[in-house]
Amino acid sequence: MTRTVPEPMYGRKHIYLASFNTSHGLLLLIGLLLAALLSACAGTGTAPTEISGHMKISGSTALKPLAEEGARQFRKLHPQANIEVVGNGSINGLKDVMAGKSNIGDSDIYADFASYPDPNMTDHIVCVIPFTMIVNPDVPVNSLTKEQIIQIFSTGQITNWREVGGPDLTITPVVRPETSGTRDTFRKYILGGRDENTGSRKLLKTDSSDTVVATVAETPGAIGYLAASVLKPTVHPIAIDNVTPTRDNIVSGHYTFWSYEHMYTLGDDNTMVSSYLDFMLTQLMQQKAQQLGYIPIAVMKLPTAHWSGGEQRDSAASLAVLKEREDTRHESYYK
Repeated sequence: MTRTVPEPMYGRKHIYLASFNTSHGLLLLIGLLLAALLSACAGTGTAPTEISGHMKISGSTALKPLAEEGARQFRKLHPQANIEVVGNGSINGLKDVMAGKSNIGDSDIYADFASYPDPNMTDHIVCVIPFTMIVNPDVPVNSLTKEQIIQIFSTGQITNWREVGGPDLTITPVVRPETSGTRDTFRKYILGGRDENTGSRKLLKTDSSDTVVATVAETPGAIGYLAASVLKPTVHPIAIDNVTPTRDNIVSGHYTFWSYEHMYTLGDDNTMVSSYLDFMLTQLMQQKAQQLGYIPIAVMKLPTAHWSGGEQRDSAASLAVLKEREDTRHESYYK
């Protein structure tokens, strides 16, 4: 069952016209029409309820562009809706929801329900985000192997670009903070679960994709990683094992540096929140997602019971199916 936004239902007065052969019938018809008109003017029909109030979304900086676009488009339909979007990292987004600081917590990673045990914690998957490696534009390298990336970011065996076909220039890896869901995905699917070596690296103190772009762009020999949704022409994206993060490569399983984008809530009893979540899965917003560099969720053929909405959150079987698929993707990549 997919989440859909129901079409607005407006109250209508259906008037069935018949043949009136008498002046009495004509007067009756006029009376009915007049009554219907007065009723409509008085607002007795069932008009759609206007959504208003304030809602806060925080978390993943990778999902922030889509969340912000969703807020803009949602306000066009509901001008009284005030939606605040903050990018402070996936982990912080999850913590904010648990603490009641945010209505929605955006995350690139699954919430560990051992760490977030509230039974009302609900996972809403809204799209897929491809990630890419990026380098300073002065580095003329178009692809690195997974093993080379491990030796750059984790073991420290590769320290100069000339070792991988580039110029005689020191490599400066840009490391994201532990609050970053992008970092978590990078460690799992590129580093094989290894930790990043933070010795002489540029360790960012805040999880900001914009900061990653700026740091890599301004630092000679720098290399980092980020979501395709925040990629800018000031940096140079590079392939992994000569494979780029296209939709076809991800769907076919040839490129594994990507993740589902989650919007977590504590239940669905807030009308504004649930309406916004429904709106994120409309055709309009899924098209917007694609334009911004995300992949529409329908393309991935997910177990529908899991991503269809909060009412399915307690389906342990559906959650297990998706996580098993994630583990399979991880294990097959490192064979």
